[in-house]
Amino acid sequence: MHVCMHNNVCCDLHDIMSACIIMHNMIIEDERVLDAPIEVAREVSSPNLEFVENESDGFQNFMGRFRQIRNAEAHYALRNALIDHLWEEYSNTE
Repeated sequence: MHVCMHNNVCCDLHDIMSACIIMHNMIIEDERVLDAPIEVAREVSSPNLEFVENESDGFQNFMGRFRQIRNAEAHYALRNALIDHLWEEYSNTE
């Protein structure tokens, strides 16, 4: 892929991206504080987890919702109902 610049000079997108990455790294290197203290460890709160003993019920509920969402017949019925509604709502406006 070629990107043509204003003087009819064409450069590869790869060259442009490489130049951007190099400049970004130069800016980061220039802005970093060399005397900054190094943090060895950080305290992180433990996440609240809910353990489920019977996963099959939750999974079956998930799969049921997934099938409803991916149901092509329901999708087309809803799409057509929306088209009909919009057509009735906005086609007769003057």
